[in-house]
Amino acid sequence: MLSIIVVLLVNLLIETSVSFTVVVPGDPIAAHVGSTVIVPCWISPAENAEALEICWYRHDQFSNPVLLYNHGKLQDVQEEPYRNRSSLALRSDQSGGLNDGDVSLRLEKLRVQDEGSFHCEVSGDRKYDSKVVDLKITERGSFSDPSDSSGPWKALFFSVLTCALLGLVGLILYKYREKLTVCEEETLERLTKEVVGDINIEELRKHAVEITIDREHLHPDLKLSKDCKTVRDSKDYHHTGEGFPFQFCAFGAQRFTSGRHYWEVELAHPSNPPKNYWLIGVVKHGHFTTRDRSALTPSAGFWFLCSDGPHGFYTNTEPPVKLSLTPRPERLGVLLDYDEGLLSFYNVKESKHLLTISSRFSGSVGPLFNPGAGDQSPLTILDCPEPVEAPVELPQSSQPLLSNNSSDA
Repeated sequence: MLSIIVVLLVNLLIETSVSFTVVVPGDPIAAHVGSTVIVPCWISPAENAEALEICWYRHDQFSNPVLLYNHGKLQDVQEEPYRNRSSLALRSDQSGGLNDGDVSLRLEKLRVQDEGSFHCEVSGDRKYDSKVVDLKITERGSFSDPSDSSGPWKALFFSVLTCALLGLVGLILYKYREKLTVCEEETLERLTKEVVGDINIEELRKHAVEITIDREHLHPDLKLSKDCKTVRDSKDYHHTGEGFPFQFCAFGAQRFTSGRHYWEVELAHPSNPPKNYWLIGVVKHGHFTTRDRSALTPSAGFWFLCSDGPHGFYTNTEPPVKLSLTPRPERLGVLLDYDEGLLSFYNVKESKHLLTISSRFSGSVGPLFNPGAGDQSPLTILDCPEPVEAPVELPQSSQPLLSNNSSDA
């Protein structure tokens, strides 16, 4: 029996893996034409990145990357100007590479055209994050003016100063590496415990809030109940069946600027199958104009999970993440952790964690709903029941309780 419990706990920990954060330097990286540069990027808490997908790309050219690593190797799909010039590298001599989550980019034979933004995106099973690093390119020898006889001395001075600074940074990193490793392990342990606790629906409901839909910003082709908790497509609306109706977004009347907030949504009603079409998440306050999918992005203030019938489940992250959810959720739980920048989704009936989106929220954020079109069932926001306290087991005999349990009597 004990071995079965251990196996279940291990599977649960694997299934509910902790989301990570992609970290990059806050300042631009500078290098000169013709040189080689390391563009640092790593994940925190540190974990082995060999099984993750790592994509470096420029601008919006995700499908034509500077470098793509997945399935344990570099893929031959690089943007032509970066062939044989880009690779993964260590950001410092103390780095453990992919084993420690170091996904830094090495660029050789730099050109003026390389100047600009580089996106570092790391994704895995149910976790994703990305950051942008700016690269500044200078002409070789730009430290000196050809007409200035002191130019070589200036260049030498800057070279010596740079080496000294790099040596000092390396010494500091080496000295405190053990301390940083301990801190990362403690953070990972804390986050793991929190995620395991979140799978308990009763624990989630301790953060439950009452949610209603804002009638003033409701799309005219949506029908809303009197209590502002049930919404569906109007009977007068005839959906062509081509494309998800993103314009049907409805907005929660509640706004959050901190803390944890949880709510549940019913997606299957008696005698009807679970809904095939829905969109649920959060939105930044005031972003009420919706036109199509391209307008609903995290940078525009939208974060959600969408069920698009035969097209499956996907997020609106950039790029989107497709999911295979079995069974289809009948009741969806949503947990907004504003302070930690996390939006989590749960299959309430199965007590199963589905997905956590890692982001950074600012300003007021509220619930986002879209009932889709053509389903028999509406979308209903539920009043979460009060958390059920574990029953106290009474002794089965008249014998007194042990002294270390007397406080529970």
